[in-house]
Amino acid sequence: MLCVKFQKEVFVVKQAEEDDDYLIIKSALEIEKRSQCVVVVGEDIDLLVIMAASINSENIFFLKPERGKAEDALYYAATLNIAPQIRDNILFLAAFSGCDTISALFRQGKKKFINVLNCNKL
Repeated sequence: MLCVKFQKEVFVVKQAEEDDDYLIIKSALEIEKRSQCVVVVGEDIDLLVIMAASINSENIFFLKPERGKAEDALYYAATLNIAPQIRDNILFLAAFSGCDTISALFRQGKKKFINVLNCNKL
């Protein structure tokens, strides 16, 4: 019902069949091809993880809005300074260290997974 209302107002509407985070980043990549700059706004850090795994563009930004005492944070893939072994395995790291739908595997947090990836050549 909401989709129909937006379409009548000439908005482009995409409805995720499965993973909405992936659809958001995929749409940002499509828009970036015909625009100078794209800003993805969201509170879900999984958006930044998928963005970091998908691109190294200076034209796509992720804005995490202010919440509580935390101020707005603006990120883009080119300046994240992620070590190559982390970037190559960031989706694995996110999935197994805890995300929106699952808790951390065997109660190990993201920091421990990052330390393992930093210490080992994969």
